[in-house]
Amino acid sequence: MIAGKNLTKSFTGDPILENIDFKIGGNIKIGLVGKNGCGKSTLFRLIIEELVPDSGNIQNLGEKIGYIPQEFTFPDELVGEYLEKKLDDPYESYKIDILVSKMEFAGFDPYQEINTLSEGQKMKIKIIELMLQDPTVVLIDEPTNHLDIEGILWFERYIKHLDVATIMISHDREFLNKTVDEIWEIENRKILRFVGNYDTYKEEKLRLIEKWDDEYIKFLKQKQKLETLLTNVRKIKGGKQRGRAVKAAKKRIDREVEQNKKTEYVEKKMKNVTFNTDVTSDKRMIRFGDASKSYGKKLVFEDLEFDIRAKQKVWLFGPNGTGKTTIVKIINGEETLTEGEIQLGTNIKVGYFAQKQTKLNSDMSLLDSFIDETGCFFGDAHGMLKKFLFEKDDVKKRVKDLSPGQRARFAFAIFAFKDYDFLILDEPTNHLDIETKEVIENSLRDFEGTVLLVSHDRFFVERVGITNILNLTEGRLESF
Repeated sequence: MIAGKNLTKSFTGDPILENIDFKIGGNIKIGLVGKNGCGKSTLFRLIIEELVPDSGNIQNLGEKIGYIPQEFTFPDELVGEYLEKKLDDPYESYKIDILVSKMEFAGFDPYQEINTLSEGQKMKIKIIELMLQDPTVVLIDEPTNHLDIEGILWFERYIKHLDVATIMISHDREFLNKTVDEIWEIENRKILRFVGNYDTYKEEKLRLIEKWDDEYIKFLKQKQKLETLLTNVRKIKGGKQRGRAVKAAKKRIDREVEQNKKTEYVEKKMKNVTFNTDVTSDKRMIRFGDASKSYGKKLVFEDLEFDIRAKQKVWLFGPNGTGKTTIVKIINGEETLTEGEIQLGTNIKVGYFAQKQTKLNSDMSLLDSFIDETGCFFGDAHGMLKKFLFEKDDVKKRVKDLSPGQRARFAFAIFAFKDYDFLILDEPTNHLDIETKEVIENSLRDFEGTVLLVSHDRFFVERVGITNILNLTEGRLESF
């Protein structure tokens, strides 16, 4: 068992976690949720002793911890060479073969360069590396960000049958519904524990908020009642009697108000984003004709024929590595076709949200970067960033100091600054917390323009109002 007691951790004097308690043991599966920047990754780093708490302690009663961070890289090595270095005994290479079978790792090649693998394959290599350590407690930060839908379905099956305690930071609601026994939410520097999956957590959280609201109303009524009492007893004419009554009233105020303070529950949420368009529904936005793409001798896709018209919301999906991102880059002008043609509609404004926000200047402050990217007036930039939950102190931070989730939210703030007719979104929800996802879902559902969406988040796709589906598999495209 791993137990935390009265843990507090601060950065620059401000506590991010305060007097929290927890226990992890058995083969329980826990989903750790909360807004970006609330302290989820900090809790993980405390558990693996990468950080030291300001106060309190963590007891590890004989557990061996395995950890997969949200972002990871590999050296330039062969797959087999890399994994063999992770063995305690070089004669135990059979363990790799057993894990490859359990991973359902089709096409596993120990002589392949590890950095040529797809993101999903890299995630499987990371899990094999993890399990070679024989951990009894596993911590995984955002596991589904690296997986396509097929990979997520596999991972759901794998986690269910994994016979060790597992705690996962995840914002994938469908994944959480299928895999976890408990939800832990970090809110206001505390851990709130809910037994059940994500849907159960949402129901219980609403009941808890109602309870907090009732307690706060009762607290205000009692506070007003006692303050009125104090005012009245001060009017008593007899000096000794008045003194005793005032003293008694003050004691009650101290006991029932000052020592039992309740605060109003105020949920800090992003406001909905609105995109406006005046494009008519019969306008063709994009057309691919006999389109093929190769990198040298490697064929990505061939003979693609499809078009997207105004007001359609199209979901482009398929296994990792099939060319989905290549298609959106071609539409955005970052790549060119090897053969065939692409026609973009005339006089349309295209907005492109890339899977990886590599163009942001990481050394600039959020405020300067936002102005630089959008052309927004200085006086308006603070207000725009505040809509995306970046307060005065936040906008002074450098882009590179943001968490992956905060960086994704900042990138979306830039993306949402202008109106577009055609939105192209490549994995827009990676790293975003659930509350921000819900805002984007609402915005896309209400958007009257055209959307091309690449996403493996089933819950998200279901809620944005998809009208057409394009399935890209093995270089071919099937439409629904």
